[in-house]
Amino acid sequence: MTIFDLYSKRQERARNGVSDVYSYDEFSPQFRVQLSMMIDELLGSREDARVLAGPSKVYTGMVSILKKEYGVTSLSERVRHDVPHAEFHSFLQYEPNVERCLDAVETAYKMGNRFARKEQYSNGYRQDASESVDACIEELNARFKEAGYGYEFVSDEIFRVDSEFLHVEAIRPAIHFMNFEGFEGARNEFFGAYEHYRHGMHKEALVDAAKSLESTMKIICTLNEWSYTPRDTANKLIQILIENGFIPALHQAHLSGIQTVLTSGIPTLRNNLAGHGDGGEVVEVSAEVVAYGLHLTAAAIVLLGGLQEKRSGAL
Repeated sequence: MTIFDLYSKRQERARNGVSDVYSYDEFSPQFRVQLSMMIDELLGSREDARVLAGPSKVYTGMVSILKKEYGVTSLSERVRHDVPHAEFHSFLQYEPNVERCLDAVETAYKMGNRFARKEQYSNGYRQDASESVDACIEELNARFKEAGYGYEFVSDEIFRVDSEFLHVEAIRPAIHFMNFEGFEGARNEFFGAYEHYRHGMHKEALVDAAKSLESTMKIICTLNEWSYTPRDTANKLIQILIENGFIPALHQAHLSGIQTVLTSGIPTLRNNLAGHGDGGEVVEVSAEVVAYGLHLTAAAIVLLGGLQEKRSGAL
């Protein structure tokens, strides 16, 4: 599972440097081979899937899930349909739609999290099973980055990475806060926003982003026993937090700026671009606007989550 820094890689970096510009729409044949090899390490090889119950059931389950969701009887016409391992990996190699390829990758790593962490998965009672899965996930994310593909597997989901800096500074910390008990609703909405974004459903992504921000504020109100109504908007919820001194008095001078960001950022984007009917003209929401909205949502959740964590000591 080690990534070797080969001579050719070093020479490529020397010629072209390291870029924070990612591509999303096409995977090279070489990268697809790497994906197959990594998933074999995670879930088991073709021979493992033939003789061991754990890998056999997982590959059969993955193929069944994908075929049912796509409404097809076969994932690949290139191999026999009664060999799930071969069918899954053929799909991974030749499926032209990158989003569907990512469906397969995400499904495989979700299965890894669920089953391959068990000591008895490969009939070998591996005591290092969980550590092995962690190493496989770490390698997947490193390979994405090395190949310049803007995706990452985090918290059982594949996320699109638009900027490494923003991803590290905003998205991951937001997920950290929403993984605490009680934040499940906000977490599902936040993940839903990114899933819509990955599939090009831009207006739906903005709506779910706004919902996740509002849900986060409602959860904070509940944790602190501050009254609100289920229909309260973002503006009202922010006012409740302000009135209860949630934002420290030390930052009073910046209160208006913070309030403006929270009230005119995501809610206004949602209201102007996605929250109402298009009328006679279809309103197009660009990917750049959606990326901005998602990053702004994440930054606001990091702010709110950090203040709540400081207030309570621990969520």
